[in-house]
Amino acid sequence: MTHRQSLPQQWLILDGCLGEDALRRLPRRSGVLVLGPLSASARRRLRQIARARQLTVVSEVQGRAVRVHDQRELTRALLRRSPLILLSPIHPTGSHPDWPPLPRMRAAALARLTGRKAFALGGMTAERYAKVARLGFLGWAGISAFRT
Repeated sequence: MTHRQSLPQQWLILDGCLGEDALRRLPRRSGVLVLGPLSASARRRLRQIARARQLTVVSEVQGRAVRVHDQRELTRALLRRSPLILLSPIHPTGSHPDWPPLPRMRAAALARLTGRKAFALGGMTAERYAKVARLGFLGWAGISAFRT
């Protein structure tokens, strides 16, 4: 991902397993955020699918993306100049059921502070994103939104 390259609006988050069905359900030119290490064969397969579907692949481990839950974490991410900031949780989510969603106006304030680099995360779907996009988000990301 270069500085001139535009970021996809939708991102699938891979949390340890490849999830080939979810990758195939992603619209072309979407993004894939890999949270943890993948095996060599899984990385190879991901590259093949990404090339065929024109997907942008980013690894959180390499510092190209960061998940943010409050102002302190956002400040750290901005100081590191993280190109992809995922603001979470926007809605209740099954992956973190004990985390309450951010209040709507706090999420909007944090999103605007990113300088239009924020992506909504947490219980997101395309329909939910349509309702929060005007709060300052550039796009959205999900784990289970692309799996059925």
